[in-house]
Amino acid sequence: MDDIASKLEIGIENYSFPSNELVGEILFQDDRPIIRINPARNQYEPRRRFTIAHEIGHYCLHSAKSKKGFKDSKKAMSRTESYWDIEKSEANSFAANLLMPASLIYDAGKEVIKAYKDLTNATKIPVGVFTETMADKFVVSNKAMEYRLRNLKIVRN
Repeated sequence: MDDIASKLEIGIENYSFPSNELVGEILFQDDRPIIRINPARNQYEPRRRFTIAHEIGHYCLHSAKSKKGFKDSKKAMSRTESYWDIEKSEANSFAANLLMPASLIYDAGKEVIKAYKDLTNATKIPVGVFTETMADKFVVSNKAMEYRLRNLKIVRN
C-alpha cells in the first residue's frame, strides 16, 4: 500500500490523534494529500494496510468533491456502520478491491484448493481453512477476506 500511495504522491505518516478512536484520516496540506494513521490502532499489518487502502479510496473517489479530508474511526470503517455513510462504504469497497482484486482471488483460490487437496487427499477444503489461507496470502484480516469471498460468491453465508 505504501508503494501505491507513493505513486499517487500521497504521503503517509504516523500520527497520535487526540482521540484514540481515530484509526486514520486523509487530509490536504498545501494541496498535497497526506494519510495519517494512528500507530496505536494500526499495529496489526492487515489493519494498517486496510486503513491506508481505505484512505486511498477516499482520495480517488471523493477528493474532487471535498478537500476538507476524511477522518475514520474503527467503528466508521466497519461494514455495518459504513452502510449508512455512502462515502465510507465506497471507500471500504475500494479498499477491498485494491487489496483483494477479484481476478487474483480467483487464481489464488484455485491454487490454495489444489494445494490443500494434494496435501490432504481431501475432496473439499473447509471454508475456515480456505478463508484463513487466503487472508494470509493477501495480508488481510480473516474478516476482510470472509466478506470478500462472500461478495464474490465464492463462499456462502
